[in-house]
Amino acid sequence: IDSMEQELIRLEGLISRVRARQVEILSAIDRLQVPYWDGTRSLKEWISGRLDIQPRNASDLATLAKTQSPTIRHSLRAGVVSVDRAAATARLENSGADQQLLDQADGVAVAQVHQLAARHHRTTPVDETTAFRMRRLWFQPNLGNTVATGTFTMTGTDMELVLDAIDQRADAIIDPYDPHRPRLEQRRIDALVSMALDTITPQDSTAVAPRRLKAHIFVDAGTSSHTNGEAGSTTRSGIKVGPNTLQEILCIGETQTTLVATDGLKVVPTNGDRLPQRTRDYVFYRDRACTADGCTSRYRLEPHHVQARSHGGSHEPDNLTLLCWFHHHVVIHQEGFHIDPHSPPCRRRFLPPVLPPVLPTLFPTEANRAPPPA
Repeated sequence: IDSMEQELIRLEGLISRVRARQVEILSAIDRLQVPYWDGTRSLKEWISGRLDIQPRNASDLATLAKTQSPTIRHSLRAGVVSVDRAAATARLENSGADQQLLDQADGVAVAQVHQLAARHHRTTPVDETTAFRMRRLWFQPNLGNTVATGTFTMTGTDMELVLDAIDQRADAIIDPYDPHRPRLEQRRIDALVSMALDTITPQDSTAVAPRRLKAHIFVDAGTSSHTNGEAGSTTRSGIKVGPNTLQEILCIGETQTTLVATDGLKVVPTNGDRLPQRTRDYVFYRDRACTADGCTSRYRLEPHHVQARSHGGSHEPDNLTLLCWFHHHVVIHQEGFHIDPHSPPCRRRFLPPVLPPVLPTLFPTEANRAPPPA
């Protein structure tokens, strides 16, 4: 094993000596401004294109080509340091580090040398203003408007503030000691959604959560009936929704459904299917907190049907249970779990996801329509 390790080190030294020769040639190319005359934006871009290497490796070679340190170049030429360490040390030297700090960098790992360079990099007022003016928040939905990706740019201090607020909200709605809770990036999205809900529909912890904003659903009758609600349903703004989202909208929102049939448009009346406010208030009075087994959250408590309306469930209080936003929105309507009807009323447990039929709820008959609230 020792001989194999020594062979690897010897080969790495050989790579360093070869790279040292490349660095000498690149320094001459940079002095002659060859990248400019070849129409590239920088020496890094020129190296990446001509040598067919990744931008990160090209950046290391460009940094070494521009360094004025004879010590770094001599060490690389002798093969006693790797290209990564030489480039990291050059960046540390460019940041204005003194000789004492450079000597300290010799005894730490390469990753720590990069950290030292970042810590000693100067930030001018112009740099701060430029960073602030680059702030943005951008979302890009896919062609079906079913999933959106996003990116943002902000200053480091603002990022720390935002992430701290998001993480605090995530810990407030999801038990931070639960070993089975979602991943960090998933919890942060859930926290953002909950913060948006609190802004649009403020809630009082002493009352049941308010209804969501009114939703207008357009349903293509032919497509939706043949796919069991998996296609053919969109909101007024063009966002495509599937069975789980439809169930949630119909469960907690005020919904107007427009059926797009071959004989024209038909507005499907849904007010009769709305849970009466007095029933919502009674369920809150009865349960007081989330009834999921082990949960003590009171955040955005919402009534939920133990037996779904699409399965013949009613608005009777015995068929309703109070759930916090996480168990109602995330666990049931997004993850697809459903309540075990045989679990105790105040210790509700969940069964694995199944695909619930949606169409009977979208197009209710007089037989399964609840009477209007008194």
